[in-house]
Amino acid sequence: MESKFHEGLYSFSKYYDIAFDFKDVPKECAFLEGLFLKHSQRKLASFIEFGAGPALHCLELAKSLRQVTAVDLSQEMADYAKMKSLVLGVSLDCDCADMVTYQSSKTYDMAALLMDSTSYLLTNAQVIEHLHSVAKVLNPGGLYVLEMSHPKSVFDISKTTVNEWNMEREGIKVKVTWGGADDKFNPITQLTEVSVVLEYQDGDKTGILHDRSLQRCFTATEFAALVTASGVFEIVEYYGGMNLAMPFNNEEHSWRMVPVLRKI
Repeated sequence: MESKFHEGLYSFSKYYDIAFDFKDVPKECAFLEGLFLKHSQRKLASFIEFGAGPALHCLELAKSLRQVTAVDLSQEMADYAKMKSLVLGVSLDCDCADMVTYQSSKTYDMAALLMDSTSYLLTNAQVIEHLHSVAKVLNPGGLYVLEMSHPKSVFDISKTTVNEWNMEREGIKVKVTWGGADDKFNPITQLTEVSVVLEYQDGDKTGILHDRSLQRCFTATEFAALVTASGVFEIVEYYGGMNLAMPFNNEEHSWRMVPVLRKI
């Protein structure tokens, strides 16, 4: 199937959650809290994540923060995240909404867009409108952290992420293949028609899902120009991954572009 944001994949919320269970979420949340302390000289108290999916980071941060919200365009994901919060006994608001036009009366210390979800912002206009939407729900001086593909992926200099992996949890087996040799890349728009295959074995139930959606890649200078054009954020620093000790450069270990934006 063809979709706008791989919604076929995200509708399989439980299997998606298992597929990305390899992430060290507590460590990445410590990175986010450390960033806020570094730039604000106080502890993080409230957090909102866009493109949150199963809300792994929100669920972890909700254990200690007073206000946490997970936003996702998939109703299945929003419902799944809410169910997990009830099981864990933490307070989590889950909104099914478009991150480009998101509105809320609540405000937060920090926002995040992780796991390269920036790639679903396909046009410059969408990026700038999204930045304006985020700025409106941040407190003065609030931070916005984005985990993006490293720019070297734009030029295919090196393979920076694993595109096929297997995971298993509680006897449920999941295999994901992200991208394929036949995926078409448009160098003018920097859009790739990205194919995704999800295979699962859940007891006697097995299945395979094929999904396809456009995703955008960004260069560092291009993204910086968009932030400047928005007029609502400034970039205060970059990291090469979700790690305070990982600089953003062209070395092999620097596999992500993580710009840290501050509301102005």
